[in-house]
Amino acid sequence: MPPTFPAIRVVIIEDQPLIRRNAQQLLQCEPGVEVIGSGETVKEGIDIISVGQPDLLLLDVQLPDGTGFDILQYFWPFTFKVVFITAFENHAIQAIKFGALDYLLKPLDPIELSHAIRRIEQTIPIDQSQLNVANKHFQNIDSNTLVIHTSQYHHVLQLNEIVYLQSQGVYTFFYLMDGSKVVSSKNIKVYEEILPGSQFVRPHQSFIINLVFLNKYHKDGYLVLKNGIKIPVATRRKEIIKTILRTN
Repeated sequence: MPPTFPAIRVVIIEDQPLIRRNAQQLLQCEPGVEVIGSGETVKEGIDIISVGQPDLLLLDVQLPDGTGFDILQYFWPFTFKVVFITAFENHAIQAIKFGALDYLLKPLDPIELSHAIRRIEQTIPIDQSQLNVANKHFQNIDSNTLVIHTSQYHHVLQLNEIVYLQSQGVYTFFYLMDGSKVVSSKNIKVYEEILPGSQFVRPHQSFIINLVFLNKYHKDGYLVLKNGIKIPVATRRKEIIKTILRTN
């Protein structure tokens, strides 16, 4: 009979519910892995880790009350392994790479997550200097970017150049200020979770618009963008859109 090993105890700290649930579901399919807790803030992370004593921490960089680095500094020196998860934010990726730390991109790819789990047995413990360098670099990089990964390129987009997004089947089309477009294989729901709600709204299941480029709302139930494009508004979303427009 082959030897058995204790399960890898995992804690997930991620402020976006959809991403957090997805991580939990993927980890449930991994042999020898047990999710012992999850949270969405620095405070919750500290509490859960203190009680659970995990082997592995899946950690978002940006949290509502601070950053993932705050959690790591609180527990320094820590014995658990760390894999950052980041929401297509170029500044976060650069910071983590700059400090030579491990990371995964959102939405989580099952194969990449599985590889990360397998890797943790061989990972070298994080050095304090790595953490300090990554944290410092993170604090000094523009956060108003979105990285879209396609089969050939990594497209770094400024949020203010994205006019609107359109769902077409399993793909999401990004229409940009210069008239060009970028196609992502990720579902539009993923980007609804990632993009800041103060700037981007979803008036229809097939569209997300950048309020910067909104011109007017027509009483017949559609939005007109500054470039003349008409965006439909779902009946159930009309009152919400009107409220957003009044507050902007």
